Amino acid sequence: MAKTEGKTTKTKGDGAEAPRFHNRLYHAEVGRTPAGSPILKLSATNPKGRYAQHRQMAAFIYELAADMERRSEELGARWVISPETTNARVVIELTSDHETTLADEFVASVIADNDLA
Repeated sequence: MAKTEGKTTKTKGDGAEAPRFHNRLYHAEVGRTPAGSPILKLSATNPKGRYAQHRQMAAFIYELAADMERRSEELGARWVISPETTNARVVIELTSDHETTLADEFVASVIADNDLA
């Protein structure tokens, strides 16, 4: 997880405990393109803080998009992950209408796993 701060809690996974960081720097809103593809619109929690600066936002968006690419590959998804740093968003460009449900579940898991709600 990129650029996180806050308290750490323990979660159990495969019998081992791993730290889980709470993201307090960014949050996401979900939208759709005119074609119906999901969009994650990202913004800094503190719009005047250091992490709201363009380079910091761009770094977070690229790291998030890279994680989304890895997850998409694991799912065997055919959609395209398109980071747009000038608009502070990540678009999931669907290749067909039958991917909509899977993409919506995917977006929900990305938001939950990265504490972007």
